[in-house]
Amino acid sequence: MDPFRHRMESERRRDIAIRRGTGARAVSTGLALAGAAAGSLALAWAVARRRSVAASQWRPGAGRMLRAGPLGVRLFGQGDRVIVLMPGLASTQTFWGAAYDRLGDGATVVVVDPLGFGSSMRDRPHDTVLTAAEHVEALSAALRELGLDGRPTSVVGHSMGASIALLWAAQSPDATRVVAFDTPLYRTAAEAEERVRHLGWFESLMSKGPVAEAVCAWMCAHREAGAVLSTLINPKLPTPVARATIRHTWPGYIGSFTNIVRGHGWEEAIDTLADRGVPIDLIDGASDAVPVPGRARELDVAHPNVRARTRPGAHRLPLTDPTWCAEAIASASA
Repeated sequence: MDPFRHRMESERRRDIAIRRGTGARAVSTGLALAGAAAGSLALAWAVARRRSVAASQWRPGAGRMLRAGPLGVRLFGQGDRVIVLMPGLASTQTFWGAAYDRLGDGATVVVVDPLGFGSSMRDRPHDTVLTAAEHVEALSAALRELGLDGRPTSVVGHSMGASIALLWAAQSPDATRVVAFDTPLYRTAAEAEERVRHLGWFESLMSKGPVAEAVCAWMCAHREAGAVLSTLINPKLPTPVARATIRHTWPGYIGSFTNIVRGHGWEEAIDTLADRGVPIDLIDGASDAVPVPGRARELDVAHPNVRARTRPGAHRLPLTDPTWCAEAIASASA
């Protein structure tokens, strides 16, 4: 080979070697950065998990799961008095863990999967949206099926479940007490939108619209993957509680959000309960973004049967402060 061609070939090989080395270093750097990011996320998840009172203290609640009318329920305890425990939107009976087992010492306790959620999901994923009346009638039907209607009943709820508790108690002569944690007492749709925005970007995104519907549809089609994703997104929740948040369909979710969380029926319900003298405990986390500031206190002043209290903490008080909440329910239901 002549000297010129030899030099050109040598330079070509050198350039190829340089490019290969540069590419390999780029790939190596990219992998290192991706690994570091994944490690940071895993560390942040683990730290949040370790600091979570709910995740560290929660244990499965007592009782046996069974079907009662249209609802899946967990039943335990004994006594003529009935205590109903209702979880919030996109939650199931797992929300009420072992800290609430003590309520069964003097009452029959019914822990409910609300209509459209958990074991109370409807069979048809594209069914019509759920209404407030359907939620109320479903609870009444479940209690009739269990043979518990006609007994003095304390109905307890968290968030959306608290709203259902108020609506059910207003139409049931059996209701003797309402204990409502972190209740969304909104008078207008604008109030509801504002409070949802205070919860964060993800909650706001999932409250309405095509993106929320698409995410919900994907969850319906990939339940196991969705449960894993929910656990990763919610490190502060106990794993069974986080996994259960995807057990619903879009019609059930958006119907419940629109007609219960954003609904206005609670005002008439409170007036009805005031006329009957049924005590209502409104208990909010001091830093909870869901309730309208001052709304519970306003109702306390306006109605002698309403008692408003705050407790250190944010939303999900029954998860983060279960011992105190269980005692509040037991004292109110005695």
